[in-house]
This record gives sequence, structure tokens and C-alpha cells, in this order.
Amino acid sequence: MEKLVKPNLVSTYKKFKLKQISFDIAKTIVESHPQINQVQLIAHSAQINWRQLQSTNQSKSKDILGALHQERPNTILLTERSDFLNMSIDELVGLNHGVWSITSKVVLRDDSIAHLPMMNFHPEDGVTIEDIEALIKAISGNKPGVILSSGRYFHYYGNYLLSPSEWKSFMSKFLMPCVFVSPRYIGHRLQDSYATLRLTSDARFKPTIPYAIKLL
Repeated sequence: MEKLVKPNLVSTYKKFKLKQISFDIAKTIVESHPQINQVQLIAHSAQINWRQLQSTNQSKSKDILGALHQERPNTILLTERSDFLNMSIDELVGLNHGVWSITSKVVLRDDSIAHLPMMNFHPEDGVTIEDIEALIKAISGNKPGVILSSGRYFHYYGNYLLSPSEWKSFMSKFLMPCVFVSPRYIGHRLQDSYATLRLTSDARFKPTIPYAIKLL
């Protein structure tokens, strides 16, 4: 695998800043790592998820088959680095395949695979944004990153790269404290071998475009 270099924190695109939307944050990270050659985007329909439909432990335990179901993306777009950096969010929305997300999986110039560090937080009652920040710093080793509000919960992006084996360890560690991340999210992401975070919105179910609320 190509050696992972430290990010250029003085990005020629944009630095991380508060209220920056997730699409521009993803661009900043990709631009910071010149060894990234291709970025993977996926589109899927927006809908109420299983955890929302089955709101009690009793209903969850009765819907085992529903728990195992995983919606598949209706579009997978592997885009070249330059095309992604030159794309606008309006162009992405204009492709009109549903809600778009970026995946953690990137292809490097030597054709090897790396991952962007990312996490989707669904914290339980009592967990604060300070708790989330402390967990991220403990797992990332204080590497640069950003926390976003997704409207209901929180997203995280790190500005560094992980090898496939490092990514599996990264994902597993976020599950261990039990109260920060949905085990369904981790299970689906490990099953697919990549993480995903939303870039666009849906008026009915996902009305907020994720935006930065805390720089790390």
C-alpha cells in the first residue's frame, strides 16, 4: 500500500470552518491528500429507519428480519479526484438519484484502498457533545477533524487516512462504549466494508444538510 502522508492542513480549496457543509468538508479532506485518486459516492432513497419504526425494545425484539434488512444504494458513483473537487453540490443534487452520501472508501494512485475516518453518532440520553469530542480524540489520537450536526444527531470526519485494517479497528472502537453509536450502523458498515455519511438533504426525512459545529 502507498505510504500515507500527513495532510496538508493549509488546503488550497478551503480550511475547515464552522457552519461549513459536509460536501465542502469532504472536498477539503480529499484535496488535502494528493495520493487520493478516486472517491466513491452513493445515492439511496430517504425513509424512516428501522430504529425509528421499532421504538421500543419489545418491538425491536419481535422484528428480527427487519433488523437484518439493509437497504442497498440505488446508485454507486466512483468519481475521479479532479471531477469530485470541481463538482458543486447543486450538480450532485441535480443527478437526482435520491439522497447522496460519501463513503469512507477511496482509491489511491497506486490502486490500493484507504479509508477516510468518519462516524455517524446516535448518542443515548445524557451523552454530551463534549463526551463525543473526548471519544473522538481518544480514538484518533488528537488528529485533525470536525464534528457536524446532521439535524438530529452528529457526524465526524477526520483529516487523515486509514488502511483497511486500521479502519476496522477504528470502527470497532467507537462501538465499545455502547452509548455513542448505533450498533446497526457499525454492523452495516462492516458488512459493506465502508462507512457512509450524508452530503445532501431530503425535504421530508432529512431536511438538514450536515454542517460543522466543532473543529478538532
